Amino acid sequence: MRLVPRGLRARITVAVALLVTVVVALAGLVIIARIDHRDRADVDRQLAARAEKVQEDADKLLEQGDHAGGDEGQSDQDQDEYGGLLTGSQSLVRVLSDGQVVAQRGETPPFPLPVPERDGYSTLQGDGQTWRSLTGPLGTSGDRVELLQDIEPIERRLSDNIALVAAVTLLAAAVTAIGTWLITRLLLHPLQRLRTGALAISADVTGPALPAVDRPREVADLSHALNAMLDQLRTSMEATRRFTADAGHELRTPLTTLGMTLETLQRNPDLPEARRIRALEAMRTEHRRITALLTGLQSLARGDAHALPGRTPVDLTALLAEAVQHASRRHPAVTYRLGPADAVTMRGWPAGLRLAVDNLLDNAALHGRTDGNVDIRLSHDSTTIRITISDDGPGIPPDQRQAMKERFTRGSRTHAPGSGLGLALVEQQAQLHHGTLHLGPSPDGGLQATVSLPSAPEAGPGADADSDTDTDASV
Repeated sequence: MRLVPRGLRARITVAVALLVTVVVALAGLVIIARIDHRDRADVDRQLAARAEKVQEDADKLLEQGDHAGGDEGQSDQDQDEYGGLLTGSQSLVRVLSDGQVVAQRGETPPFPLPVPERDGYSTLQGDGQTWRSLTGPLGTSGDRVELLQDIEPIERRLSDNIALVAAVTLLAAAVTAIGTWLITRLLLHPLQRLRTGALAISADVTGPALPAVDRPREVADLSHALNAMLDQLRTSMEATRRFTADAGHELRTPLTTLGMTLETLQRNPDLPEARRIRALEAMRTEHRRITALLTGLQSLARGDAHALPGRTPVDLTALLAEAVQHASRRHPAVTYRLGPADAVTMRGWPAGLRLAVDNLLDNAALHGRTDGNVDIRLSHDSTTIRITISDDGPGIPPDQRQAMKERFTRGSRTHAPGSGLGLALVEQQAQLHHGTLHLGPSPDGGLQATVSLPSAPEAGPGADADSDTDTDASV
């Protein structure tokens, strides 16, 4: 048996109804207790006042002796001589001596009244009635006087008040439950809209987003957070699909070439040594091309999905020096000239910045002159850091420079190997660091690539994700 409702609306209704029930019941009980205490205190005060009156009329009471219930024909004035105790007033006064009742006046309770052993207030119960008693000394005679008052009306009032509070509590709980049920329907309507929108979402990257909610603020924040999450998921899914499509398209040619070469070697075991060496070299070339292509696509996919590490301080001066040293080993015929620069440090992703620099250095070597020069400059001001790499090759026509930043795009003048991902990777890393990539003519007539980065970039998406981007992924 499920005691806790499953629905949020039902839970809110039950919780609010229970809270109102407890609050109303406690408030009612406090009020009842105060009223009952006041009524009983009033009775005690009346008994004390009557005790003083009896002290004044003690002699007359003792002379008349026992009188319970009053005589017919007596006037009200005669019956009110002893502390205002009238017949029918449910009051009684008794004079006690040596544990015996020697005189009494008023209404006698229907149950036996014990003689009190000590002075003070006490409560007597019997035969469905409750009486309040006050006992004290009577003058200096050694006798005692006891005054009693029926407090049944107070008991009835207490019972009636309790019943009234119980009825009001139940009514308040019912009204609260109905009101809360209706109000929560309005309050939870934005959540219902989000639920309906979530059910309509599919794996299609162009599918609808969750409906925008303006209020209440908490639901609006939830809507914005969920839509941001969906955007990231769709970006990641789109990157994965794009990676799969690009990889399939670009790998088809080198894999086909590898297959044909392997088949040639298999069918011709007696192939001349020179041709066999050329075939193996062609296979190694295609293998390097495939490896570089997959590495570049992987880096692009990770960048698209914002699978990035946390930002750390990066010494760009040291990074450029190391990158130039490695590029000189890869391209020994090219002269790399790194200009002097002050120490420049920024917060970013070292692997991503190294990836961008490596690709620019390799592009300058592959698409510039075979034995040409590549100039590297690092400059900065109060807001911007610039990495400029210039070559002395044929350059890129102005109308093709923007297109060269797209993936798998190769210039019309180039005959160097590559897959057309180099500048796309640089463009992506610049954007992930909130910077830009600008392509223009170099002073030597070739291409000048300038990466401009803010000195203190804001934290970007995926800053807490893990990444092991290969810094040698130059394609």
